[in-house]
Amino acid sequence: MAENRDKQIGSACDDDAVYRAIIAESYPVCHAICRKARSSFLPAIRLLGREQAQAMEIIYAYCRFTDDLADELPAAEARRYLQSWKSMIDRQLGCPFLSSPALDLIFLPGVVTAPRDVLVLASGVAAVVRHYGIPPKYILDVIEGVRQDIDFRPPKNFAELEQYCARVASAVGVACLYIWGFKGREVPSQAHDCGVAFQLTNILRDLREDAERGRIYIPSDELSSFGCEKDAILEGMVTPAWRDLLDFQFERTERFYRSASDLFEFLSDQGRKVFGLMFSTYYALFQKVRRNKHRLFQQKLKLPRWQKIWLLARWSLAPPRSLPLVDGATNSQPPAISPTTG
Repeated sequence: MAENRDKQIGSACDDDAVYRAIIAESYPVCHAICRKARSSFLPAIRLLGREQAQAMEIIYAYCRFTDDLADELPAAEARRYLQSWKSMIDRQLGCPFLSSPALDLIFLPGVVTAPRDVLVLASGVAAVVRHYGIPPKYILDVIEGVRQDIDFRPPKNFAELEQYCARVASAVGVACLYIWGFKGREVPSQAHDCGVAFQLTNILRDLREDAERGRIYIPSDELSSFGCEKDAILEGMVTPAWRDLLDFQFERTERFYRSASDLFEFLSDQGRKVFGLMFSTYYALFQKVRRNKHRLFQQKLKLPRWQKIWLLARWSLAPPRSLPLVDGATNSQPPAISPTTG
């Protein structure tokens, strides 16, 4: 059975009927994972055509399932199961098959319930990768990013943090571009900056939640430079030193958003709609986090439902022809970033 599936996936690029059959089998499993996750990306995905939307949900389900291996399991188990998952994905993508048995995976309650579901998810991902010509590196980078979460080591500097962001966020964004369509032969560099901007927003929003798990993603050299104590996060105290450090983080994240906004010009019409909604939603969240920095150590900030609905209506019914950064904080170019400016 598995051998027949491998042959089907291998011919997916050449046979649209076979590709559609694989997606028809994979999509229900992937859609269930997406619905359970309640991602803010799902409304944007629905702005695409049916085939592209299904492909996007399969990619998102893969990312969600991979991420849950780090967040829902003890570290020792997570390492073993992540290696098994990578083995399965390697095999489906036609890469060298590693030694760890794929069916050794533990299936997370409420996400997938049987070995067959995991195989269906993996085969769906491989079919999408081949059908849209996504370089496998970007799919495998997600696993390496999750491995960094399991074997967490605080980033020493921003270069290390940026590499992490590239694996867990930018890689997914590049995969999306292949599904949406983009101008030119090379992936625009702004795709990297967009992933970094989104992930830095997640990091700032989740400071307390991550600290409770023993993870602080702000680079160690910046914590030291600004004289910030990690314990202040769990104590809920945004000290003057932390306010300065947060302002420094906001300025840098703003610069990545400014660069990422130029990606809009490289996309297809459908890609502009979905990217516009994703970007606008994340940028609005970033601005809320920035305005409420005094609350970051106390609660996880979210956008209100009415704002999400308004953004969805805007990009669904009358999508803008450009992607302006409309918040008042963005009217001038952010200053050059240096720890000494904190």
